[in-house]
Amino acid sequence: MTTARSSVYLEVIETISKKSYISEGNTDELAKEILIQAAHILNINRVNAWLMDYDGQKLNCLLAYDRTVNDFYIEADLLRTSFPNYFHYITKNDIIISTDAQREPFNKELLEPYLKVHNVMSMMEVPIQSAGHFTGIICFEQQDSIRIWNSDEQHFAMALAQLLTLAIEIKEKNSFKDQLEHLLNEKTLLIKEINHRVKNNLSIITAFIRSELNQSKDEFHRDLFRNVLSKTYSLASLQELMYQEQNYEEVNLNDFLKVIVNNLKDSYPHNYHVKVNFYPIGDLLIDVNKAISIGLICNELITNAFKYAFAENRDNVLNVHFEKFANGKFEIQISDNGAGFDAKTITNGTGIDLVYSLTEQIDGTITIASDNNGTIAKLVA
Repeated sequence: MTTARSSVYLEVIETISKKSYISEGNTDELAKEILIQAAHILNINRVNAWLMDYDGQKLNCLLAYDRTVNDFYIEADLLRTSFPNYFHYITKNDIIISTDAQREPFNKELLEPYLKVHNVMSMMEVPIQSAGHFTGIICFEQQDSIRIWNSDEQHFAMALAQLLTLAIEIKEKNSFKDQLEHLLNEKTLLIKEINHRVKNNLSIITAFIRSELNQSKDEFHRDLFRNVLSKTYSLASLQELMYQEQNYEEVNLNDFLKVIVNNLKDSYPHNYHVKVNFYPIGDLLIDVNKAISIGLICNELITNAFKYAFAENRDNVLNVHFEKFANGKFEIQISDNGAGFDAKTITNGTGIDLVYSLTEQIDGTITIASDNNGTIAKLVA
């Protein structure tokens, strides 16, 4: 093979490789370009490209080209059940050279229905491999006479197959991308609808509780409904934070606790001022399932501070401090400067039993210390 001929092959490969068809994954247009160039450069009349279907049971003709009429067409599918030996052979080789195609044993199944019909005497077939798997084949067919395919022609054919492989892979990636975007849009709409329904349902529940609270005739029942209302609002706040952040696995404890405190300040109106100090050491993301229990625990502890710790004509202070440890655990401290609890009454009407139960559910520990200088609760989980 002359140097000039090799240069032609390289020039054709370079020209095709610069086509936008490859980056676009436009396999149909790229196949047209490849088949036309192959037929003219190799001086053959028939070139066709085939793609394996997803279950590997048939080869679908992507495109076939006939140089004698300068036109494209589609061949009938080749079924694995009709050509089992041929399928086995082409999937096990990098390139198949059939110098005398009609006498090759592995072409026996193709002889009557294909080779003789199209008067194919010699073939060069290059499998299309994607991610190490057989995905198709390009067939270069010599009619009327026997042909010996030299090494340059073989390398040229293999290079063309590689270009088509690139386009096929990009097309598949683009298809997967489109599917993912479609699923993501569906997921976004679904989450939005769920959020809307949950928010509406919680709003209805909250409205019922507020109605009962406003109709209560004594402080005991008002306090009872106020407590239920604060728990419901804590759960609603968690759900709203997840939706705002589009994170349904974790929630920022800093934001969550601030919402709980601000809600309780509004739920327990007093004539005295309460200064709230937050001391977070960085943002702390916690698992949503754990956040539900933690939110209810903190809700109870902060509720007790607003109900029992503070008084008029004094500087009332509520401190909320949390940090994460190197071992993955974290600590939340909630303290006040109130008068403290009596040790005998700390579990009476303060929801402390719920606090201990929820702490156990998240495999945590909690300690509560109280004296006349205030109360401090430490939750480690």
